[in-house]
Amino acid sequence: LGTYYALKRIEWFSEVARQGWKLQGCCEDFAMLAGSAFGRTDEERRSLHRLYRYLLLLLFFSYNSLTPCLSNVGLDRLVRSGLLMQPEVVELEKAHSDSKQVVERWLARWIHANIRGPPTKGLSLQSLRDLRSASGRITDLMVERAPVSFECLLYISVYALCTLQPFGHLDLDYTRRAAMISAWRPAGALGDGVLIAFWLSLLHMLLQLQAPFDYLGSPQDALNPIAIMMVVEHHLRDFFAAWPLPAIPA
Repeated sequence: LGTYYALKRIEWFSEVARQGWKLQGCCEDFAMLAGSAFGRTDEERRSLHRLYRYLLLLLFFSYNSLTPCLSNVGLDRLVRSGLLMQPEVVELEKAHSDSKQVVERWLARWIHANIRGPPTKGLSLQSLRDLRSASGRITDLMVERAPVSFECLLYISVYALCTLQPFGHLDLDYTRRAAMISAWRPAGALGDGVLIAFWLSLLHMLLQLQAPFDYLGSPQDALNPIAIMMVVEHHLRDFFAAWPLPAIPA
C-alpha cells in the first residue's frame, strides 16, 4: 500500500514538472511565430515588447499562488519592474476570479490586432490554446491528491509498524541462560533499524512531494518556476530581437 502510494506521488510530481516544461515550450512557440511574422519597424517592435510582457505575466500568474517566493509579489512590484503598466493594473483588479484569465484575453486580443496572415494567425491561436491548457493543467494537478482518510490510514499504519517493529523478537526465553548466551541479536536489531529508517524516510519524501514548489522544505527536490521564467525571457529576447537574414542573390 505504501509503495503503491509512493509510486503514484512520484509520478504526479514528474507530471507537474512536465507540465511546467510544456508551458515553457508553448510560450517559446508563440514567441517564435510572432517574432518571425513581423518586427521590422519601431511600431512592430513596440508591439512585440507588449507581447513579451504579456507572456511573462502569464508565467508569473501561473505560478505566483504556488511558489512561496512569488506569492508575496504584488502588482506594484510588477509595475516597478516594467512588466505591467499602470492602466493595466485597473483591469487586473477588476478580475472576478484570477488575473491569469485577463492576461490570456490580452494575448488573444494581441493576436487579432497584430497578426494578419491566416496560417500564422491560426498557428498563433493554437499556441495560445496550448499555453492556456498547460497553465490550467498545472493548477489542476496541484489540487489532485489522495483522500485524506487514505493518507491518515497510511501514516498511522507506518508509524504503528515502526513502533512495534523492535518488539518483534521477544520469542527468546530469557529464563534460559544457555539460550541467552548463544543467541546473537545484533543482526535482528540492525535489520529493524534499517526497516524503520526506510519507512520514516519514505513518509518524509511523500510529505515533501505534496508541495513541489516549496523550496523551503526540500531545496534539492523543489521545482523552480523562476528558472523557467528566466529561460523563457532569454528565448523571447532571441526571438523578438533577431533580424531576418538578407535575401540570397540568385
